[in-house]
Amino acid sequence: MCGCLPAGAEEFGPLIDLTASDTPPAGQVSVWDDVAVKPVGLQAAAADGPARRFYITGMLGPSFQALAVSAGGVGVTAHDGPLAAGGAVGLAFERANGRLRIETEGMGRGTAFGELGSIGPLTIGLETASTWSVMENVWRDVMLTERLGLYGGGGIGAGGYRAGVGIRTPIGSFAIYEPAAAAFAWQAGGGVIYEITERLTFDISYRYFQIESITYADPSGGPFGGASSAFGASELMFGLRLYEPFQRWRR
Repeated sequence: MCGCLPAGAEEFGPLIDLTASDTPPAGQVSVWDDVAVKPVGLQAAAADGPARRFYITGMLGPSFQALAVSAGGVGVTAHDGPLAAGGAVGLAFERANGRLRIETEGMGRGTAFGELGSIGPLTIGLETASTWSVMENVWRDVMLTERLGLYGGGGIGAGGYRAGVGIRTPIGSFAIYEPAAAAFAWQAGGGVIYEITERLTFDISYRYFQIESITYADPSGGPFGGASSAFGASELMFGLRLYEPFQRWRR
């Protein structure tokens, strides 16, 4: 070829280089190269709803209990503070400033003896044993810093116990109980959260727990035939909560 250009082609030559190679210089990327693109639909699906995590909780603390027994307008109340222990399983839904937790909780409480009076070496009181509860709770965590936060909430469910009269002597003790009974229960409270790690949280909480009034048949086979009893407790709980406890087994 002669390499000659038609007249006037010099004006357009700088604009179009017909001899340029299709291969870009080293270090540059062609506009025709494949680019990894995330499907928009999947991104939108991932944004639907808050992230959620499964957790388990163990709890232990004193339960400052009150048992009230009344009949015919006359009643007595006794107090004691045995230990309570239990656990919960639930789901935590992440929020911008904390999380919303929904859980099922089971709790057992130690035998309580509340003194009413003494006769010589004998001490007489109201006694409760086999005290239990199963609750459905909702808690709202609000984080104040990256690790420290507050929470509050409550729950409803069922609880039961055996109520009776106990006698303590220098050589031993015994009690006469009503048959075990159960009723509607509720609780409310709040506490302080400290996140030890991303998955492990320690909390201290106060909660008020109550089992509604139970009326005993007359005769009932126990000491409270025809009477009714009501149980309440102020509890200070220390808890450890572990998120995604089975994470290792899923790998």
